Amino acid sequence: MGLWAVVFARARDSIESMSASKKPTVRKVAVYGAGLAVFVLASPTPELFAVGAAIALAGEGLRLWACGHLRKNQAVIKSGPYAHVKNPLYLGTFLIMVGCIVAATNPADPSRYLLLVALPCFLGVFFVYYLPYKFAREGDRLRRRFGEEWDRYASAVPDFVPRLTPFARSSERWKAGLVVENSEVSAAVWVLLALCVLGARFVPWA
Repeated sequence: MGLWAVVFARARDSIESMSASKKPTVRKVAVYGAGLAVFVLASPTPELFAVGAAIALAGEGLRLWACGHLRKNQAVIKSGPYAHVKNPLYLGTFLIMVGCIVAATNPADPSRYLLLVALPCFLGVFFVYYLPYKFAREGDRLRRRFGEEWDRYASAVPDFVPRLTPFARSSERWKAGLVVENSEVSAAVWVLLALCVLGARFVPWA
């Protein structure tokens, strides 16, 4: 009961904090606006929904795996997905976004513009602005904190496209408590809720 109580408490706190009054930023407005556009235009087909949902769930699964190993600012994390890629959380987010766009699309109606317009715009912003900015900022911070250990890890492990063989063998195991501590429970709930809403669009409610 203890772990689940913490899980539900964290999910509740996350939802409440999201609903609390906060000063809007250009980034938040753009993200929420893009998400709203996807759901307004969504007209999924069962086939594309299945493909998109699989991609999105794979992305969330990667994030859950990564969060179960992530000990922020305590060490250079080399276990779990971090043995293959430096930024599994960003890769997971990328897969979730692409998956949701694919899941919402129907090539036979206006929702096709999600693939023709929204997806290229997302890819452009993600790879041209967001990732370079985050890589530079976080790389500098971790280099200052961990020095040569970070440099050795960073030079051997790719930023975004995983290497097939692990950088190092680690005895560290995935921990559910770290998933809760890293606030990934509520994110997983939102991904599942989004997919349920999209899936309901083509269910024949009689």
